[in-house]
Amino acid sequence: MAYSSVSLLLLLTTALTSCYGNKLGLDFHHRFSDKVREWTDSRGLPPAWNPEEVPRGSVEYYQKLLKYDLHRHRDRSLAEGDLYAFAQGNKTIEYIGNLHYTLVNLGTPNQTFLVALDTGSPLFWIPCNCKQCAPNSDPSYGNIVFSNYEPSASTTSKKVSCSSEQCFTPSKFQCTNQSADCTYTIKYGDGNTSSSGTLIQDDLYLIKQDITSELVKLSIVFGCGEVQTGNLLKGRPPNGLMGLGPTNISVATMIANSGLISDSFSMCFGVDGNGRLNFGDKGSADQFETKLNNDANSFYNISLTGVAVGSVVSNMSFTAIVDSGNSFSGFTDDVYMKLGTSFSANVSEKRIQIKGSPFEYCFEISANQTINQTINGVPPVSFTTKGGSSFRALHPLIFLGDQNTKKLVAYCLAIVRSRFNIIGENFLVGNRIVFDRERGVLGWQPYNCSGSENTNKPAPSTPVPPPPAPYPVISVPSKSWAHPVGPSTIISVVTSLLSITLMWLPFY
Repeated sequence: MAYSSVSLLLLLTTALTSCYGNKLGLDFHHRFSDKVREWTDSRGLPPAWNPEEVPRGSVEYYQKLLKYDLHRHRDRSLAEGDLYAFAQGNKTIEYIGNLHYTLVNLGTPNQTFLVALDTGSPLFWIPCNCKQCAPNSDPSYGNIVFSNYEPSASTTSKKVSCSSEQCFTPSKFQCTNQSADCTYTIKYGDGNTSSSGTLIQDDLYLIKQDITSELVKLSIVFGCGEVQTGNLLKGRPPNGLMGLGPTNISVATMIANSGLISDSFSMCFGVDGNGRLNFGDKGSADQFETKLNNDANSFYNISLTGVAVGSVVSNMSFTAIVDSGNSFSGFTDDVYMKLGTSFSANVSEKRIQIKGSPFEYCFEISANQTINQTINGVPPVSFTTKGGSSFRALHPLIFLGDQNTKKLVAYCLAIVRSRFNIIGENFLVGNRIVFDRERGVLGWQPYNCSGSENTNKPAPSTPVPPPPAPYPVISVPSKSWAHPVGPSTIISVVTSLLSITLMWLPFY
């Protein structure tokens, strides 16, 4: 039985999550939200998506998501207790290109930037002394005024020379003049997308996450991005990118090396890309853990010894990158086939093909079958990690619906084929993921990310609400969009909670 590619709604079956507590909280909103479209329109840029041409939730819509996943695949060869937040506040929003964003303040007086957070990238860079950057003719979004970093406007800005110990990049070894500026080039995807420029040292503002709310200035090194190419010229990301990878030039490493925090951070994932990033968080004593591979270069890579669908465990050794920037999880042929065929053999529904769908393992839902009934009837999907801990994908499904009948018509196991094994965001939802670089381990734990306490169990399935308007607007608290702050100003941001949403599209 085949379905039209125009008609299908895809729904992530995630429960409401977003981590709270005495942590650095960074919320995510979907990169193809109406807020993002409003922002791109204001800049005279082509939209990341066009609902008139590519309806939200259609097969084409998810093909675009996967396209951005693919663009993110680089050339991939394989003081404890203190917590700090950015001075601008702890709000993040998930925007364009499968990346999560937050506001940061740099320099004296400070300049504010909306930067992408990327665990798969080593370097923090922002547009600066631009020779070729994304358009900036109308740089406003909400109450934030986007701008390029101006080194001359900051009294604490310093150039990094080739002779400096802060010159981390390979260009240090290519310098013919030790007094010359230290340069960098970072390439993404197939090499057609890149950022290049020189390294700069300046102050980053942080707030200690305790009752003192002490403001701290930390001198960090980052890229003055003079030339961007490829997707970066389309505003993806628009205002810079903050690398959180396991390298000595990432912001997470520089904050840890300052002695402010433990060399560890966590990410907690919720529905539609919402969540929080917590610097200095080492997790809890009862979390599950596995060792991070030391040879993973710029990525958080773990070893796995098996996959389990239901009670059937298949022993197979492979490694996987844990990448929060990917919407969906992708696997090489052997792992992909094992997951897909084992899942198919353990469900009662008839397998169907969806024209144009990026997902191969889809199954027909009967007329009166509900989401909860479907979830309860499918086998759990999990991985055995090196050391024996089990990592369960709490929300591995997407659902397809029909606007005319208001009925569910199918569900899919949301995995795709990939050149690399990648545990993406859809397999991370419902967990707090801890990147403990100090101990060299990855930790995880089912977590109620909308509260401050560990649930010790997956969040319950959310009841299906009545169908809303086709394109609901994701609301963002106005406090999260504040004007640049002064050194004495601290802004607290409350998480924007989103419930699970059904978006019904015409079915032919």
